[in-house]
Amino acid sequence: MTLRWGIAATGGIASKMAAALQTLDDAEIVAVGSRSHESASKFATKFAIPQAHGSYDELFADPHVDIVYIASPHSHHRDMTVAALDAGKHVLCEKAFAINTAEATEMVDAARRNNRFLMEAMWTWFIPGNVELKRRIADGAIGKVLTVDADFALNIPATDGRHRRPDLAGGALLDLGIYPVTFACHVLDEYPDVVKAMGRLTESGVDATLAGVASFPGGALSTFQTSLDGTSGLSARIVGTAGRIDVESPFWFTSAFTVSGADGAAERIEIPNEGLAHEAAHAMERIAAGHLESDVVTLDHSLQTMRLLDEIRAQVGVVYPSES
Repeated sequence: MTLRWGIAATGGIASKMAAALQTLDDAEIVAVGSRSHESASKFATKFAIPQAHGSYDELFADPHVDIVYIASPHSHHRDMTVAALDAGKHVLCEKAFAINTAEATEMVDAARRNNRFLMEAMWTWFIPGNVELKRRIADGAIGKVLTVDADFALNIPATDGRHRRPDLAGGALLDLGIYPVTFACHVLDEYPDVVKAMGRLTESGVDATLAGVASFPGGALSTFQTSLDGTSGLSARIVGTAGRIDVESPFWFTSAFTVSGADGAAERIEIPNEGLAHEAAHAMERIAAGHLESDVVTLDHSLQTMRLLDEIRAQVGVVYPSES
């Protein structure tokens, strides 16, 4: 079953997805939409896409499009996703799913109202290396998991870019921090019952640096760090009662990890990945089978993630203009 894709937005992540989709036999990119026809046309030429639309509404109304990939900043996810779903399209929406739980709930309601597939594009959960390390943990390779630690900090100094603009839901957490925050949720198959976070805000009121700890119902603890003001090791560590796993940088789309036993023996596992192609292939498989959501990143997972991010933002004092 071939699915016809439309790409909404023309930035860096849209380019990566377009390239990924072109590696999949059952995917056909038939249209791209942008706020300007010029931007859409340039993107269409670059990736040999037959139709360029000068507005998102035109893209969503295109009868040749089956599924839309929402590649805009998360400040626009709710409006674009709901519009695409109401136009009868399936949707794969970039993370963060929305800027808060209320918006995410509207998106889920729209998917169910229209009987259309909707999934948050959390590609980390589909990367083969991360799937394999999770399997090994489930098989007892390191015993009972005690701690999960992850960091994602990049030096992004531009004061006028989207990362530092409150009106675009800027800050480190929703763009970078979502990875170390949810990595433990992915590994442990549960969400924390307690989270404690501290942060340093920019003059504009978004989080520049943030760190925290979470406690999980099964007994594990996790720590997470993120920042716009410096670059970290971009790695993750999972410690268990019988060993540990060191996930190589960048942990959110790693190609290798090392399992170390309590006896000191270590095994390095290398598993190349195809980046965004894995999540796109999963979405297409689910749609072809008649499902309206993922069984990996379920809609409930996305809502739980938004509740967790809301709680962290509340603790550090980040409120976006649309929420005040």
